[in-house]
Amino acid sequence: MNYKLKYLSLAIAANSALYSGQADAAAAVDEDAAASIDEIVVTARHRQESLQEVPIAVTAFSEEKIESAGITDLDSFVNLTPNFIAREAFRSGVTYLTVRGITTGQQGFSPISYIVDGVKAITLDAVNQGALFDIERIEVLKGPQGALYGAGAIAGAVNVVTKKPTNETEGQITLGYAEGDDLTVKGAISGAIADDVLTYRFSGYLRDFGGIIDTTTGDKLDFENQASLRGRFIYTPNEKISADLRLSYTDINAGAAKQDRIDSLDLLNTFNSSTKPERGIIGEENRNIFDASIKVDIELPFATLTSISGYLDMEQDLFGSASWVRPPALGEDPKAGLFGPILGENAVAAGDIIDSRQDLVDDIESFTHDMRLTSNSDGPLRWIAGFEYIERETVNGLTLSNLNPGDAQTIVVNRFDKRKDKIWGVYAQINYDISEAMELTLAGRYDENDYTNRQFDPATGASIDQLDENGNPVTELSAHDSKFQPKVTLSYDLSDDLHGYVTYSEGYRFGFFNTGNLTAPEETKNYEVGFKSKLLDGRATLNGAVFWVDYSNQQLTSAIGEPPFRVTTNIPESQIKGFELEAAVQVTDNLNIGLGFGYLDTEIKDLGRKLDAVPEFTSNVSIDYRYPLQGDLELVSRLDWRHQGEFILNGGFFEIDPVDLVNLRLGIEGGNWSVTGYVKNALDEQYPTEPINFGAFIVRSYNSPRQGGVEFRYKF
Repeated sequence: MNYKLKYLSLAIAANSALYSGQADAAAAVDEDAAASIDEIVVTARHRQESLQEVPIAVTAFSEEKIESAGITDLDSFVNLTPNFIAREAFRSGVTYLTVRGITTGQQGFSPISYIVDGVKAITLDAVNQGALFDIERIEVLKGPQGALYGAGAIAGAVNVVTKKPTNETEGQITLGYAEGDDLTVKGAISGAIADDVLTYRFSGYLRDFGGIIDTTTGDKLDFENQASLRGRFIYTPNEKISADLRLSYTDINAGAAKQDRIDSLDLLNTFNSSTKPERGIIGEENRNIFDASIKVDIELPFATLTSISGYLDMEQDLFGSASWVRPPALGEDPKAGLFGPILGENAVAAGDIIDSRQDLVDDIESFTHDMRLTSNSDGPLRWIAGFEYIERETVNGLTLSNLNPGDAQTIVVNRFDKRKDKIWGVYAQINYDISEAMELTLAGRYDENDYTNRQFDPATGASIDQLDENGNPVTELSAHDSKFQPKVTLSYDLSDDLHGYVTYSEGYRFGFFNTGNLTAPEETKNYEVGFKSKLLDGRATLNGAVFWVDYSNQQLTSAIGEPPFRVTTNIPESQIKGFELEAAVQVTDNLNIGLGFGYLDTEIKDLGRKLDAVPEFTSNVSIDYRYPLQGDLELVSRLDWRHQGEFILNGGFFEIDPVDLVNLRLGIEGGNWSVTGYVKNALDEQYPTEPINFGAFIVRSYNSPRQGGVEFRYKF
């Protein structure tokens, strides 16, 4: 047994010991007295419904589960969801998501719609805005959701709901300290300015993290300083009208381009002292994010009119190494970079290269508006009809330069692109109860996007000609996409505790320009059969789905060793088959076990190989146990284990080994306070998340190593 398995065995044994310490008492409790699993209400179909009754594959995280699992970022809940993976990239604004075999194309749209309080994140960078805090619920919808959520929801949707303001004054504060001089402070306060009329909630997050990834000279590459503040106000002048205003600002300064460099493909999955990153230039990224939204609900005699408007302004810049080495001291042999030998102190002539640097700009501004009518009848016929409009402007800039003797700088690549999208869509959904046990859902949405790409000189703003599809020089490239996305679901209540459904749906994702290269839109045809059930008198749930996807024009981004370094192409035809099972068991009042399993079988037609970034297997086990002590004190523990199977990247050039990711939490709760110790990635498993082949060497991004810490929470 290797040391990682020993750690895992000890962790499971510790949870088992906590449980066995009260085994006699638990055995004496009548089974019917055990608590049933709490019902979770979701808004997956734009109205409140029970998770166990909505005919969609949904993994939901309640406020209690978010706290017990220590969910603080995107990775935290992705790793608790089967057939869903997230891969960190060279900068925090880019996180590659793969859901049911459908993944991210860089500079394109996310494979999911990511919605916060009803406002859609219209760019991939806006999906990961830093820490998640003061969250009430997270819903992960799998399978195409374009009929309601639009063209970006080809693989699903994530619905994040922040905590609402309250009438009663309440709040909480959490203080944390972890390895790497990682200090965090987060808190919230809520109350009423005018009871039942105007309520507020302010929440904030601060982090000062020194870093735990060392270079060969001891510098930290993954440092982070983040400050976030969110304010939310709900105004309810009467029973018919409600207005919800949300304002948020985040400032992040963090280590970036923290890849390491390996000289052999054989070292791709190896992480030890011999592969520790070298660096002359320490990478850094700055992100300033402001977003605002207002939601207005008006109760009409026959329906609720909902208007949601959102604005996002995101400014990002990054600089870092483009050699990924520490320039040699005098007398050492230089290593080759992208543009020649990196000489460091040996550089004396004008053309010599001291080091190479990359500078990136990724600025986004977007406006979204969604207006819909939702019927307020509880009768056999229920409906939704809506309209959405989106504008997005994105500036992408890449500068690669060599540092030369005498503080000279030679520009090698200097490309700036401005991209614009104008999107509109109309949608509708009808739910009709054919009988008391059978429901028919018909939904559909039509979307259009007119988008352009203009290359320009950053010094003057003047346009630079590009070649259109016919080879003619033009100042601006343009394209138009449109698609109708239908969805049909028939659900049937086999009993009070068993519900089945059959769904046919079509998914769509717009095309995009990647540094002037037009990538075609992609689409899917999906067939799904699923069920949701309650077992053991409500103390257990078991949900499952089997699906088949015909996938056309998959957008695949590949890294290459020359400018523009990334190209996106389309794969004509591929197929995805798979299934998911998720279970939760309330074994006793104090012991809850969660299980998840996902399987995917993918194939690119005519090539006979699997799709990139798709593990065949993903599985999850969660053990959450509470042990009563004296008075209101409880010992709380949680283990989360995630197995992620092997997968390929760059058409199979890179083969990524399977990993087991384990998080542990152990603490004491007493009424309105708690102290919790935790270890993230307890087995210290690392794997490549974004390797790039530059020919003579390979550069790879990777997940974070093990980190332990403690946090104190106080609620009032």
